[in-house]
Amino acid sequence: MNDDMRPNMGGDVVTRRFWLTVAALCVLAGCQDAAAPVMEQTIVGDVVGSIEGLHILTQAPTAPALETYQVSFWARKDRASTVLVNYQPAAGESVGHPFLWFNVPKDGLRTGGAGVHLHHRDSVLITLTIDPVNLTVDFEPSGVRFSGKHPATLAVWYGNANPDLNGDGVVDGIDADLAEQIAIWGRPAKPAPWMKTMSKTLTGPQWVFGPIRHFSQYAVSW
Repeated sequence: MNDDMRPNMGGDVVTRRFWLTVAALCVLAGCQDAAAPVMEQTIVGDVVGSIEGLHILTQAPTAPALETYQVSFWARKDRASTVLVNYQPAAGESVGHPFLWFNVPKDGLRTGGAGVHLHHRDSVLITLTIDPVNLTVDFEPSGVRFSGKHPATLAVWYGNANPDLNGDGVVDGIDADLAEQIAIWGRPAKPAPWMKTMSKTLTGPQWVFGPIRHFSQYAVSW
């Protein structure tokens, strides 16, 4: 990651810990099996494509707003690029806690919008749109695909998600057990079925991350 893309940490312990976590995610993402399927063919019961049936995590009522809910950046085939979306800083913080991290490695881009083949120095304007309530994000333009050997990586911190995962009004051991099932799910467009991606979850630091091989709508769900 380029130094000019890093926020001013200013001694913020939370932010420093985040960058250590990002470094770990980079290593883990690089260890993903390049031959692994893009998505596990897991479809959710009789409510395929339904947000309710998917149990998508929501922001907690006490969660701060994000600094932005839509961000665009240029990604080039011949260089790496990263985008980070933070929460707004709380009192006493210079930088809010990170919420979403998306990385496109060098040589990661394979096709641009509408599936157009990209040459070595070609670039794509990528836009991420984040839902203000649900932990979902839409990627554009459609048709963008990434290399099987060098996929993009999406990481989402769900530490500010509503901890009552099953919505029964009580935060207890059942919710802790459900947290073990958290993963990134994706679908190319509505009303296509949701499918579980090959993501990994770190329940301690509350991160879920995984390789992204094409643009879609993605959700943090159980």
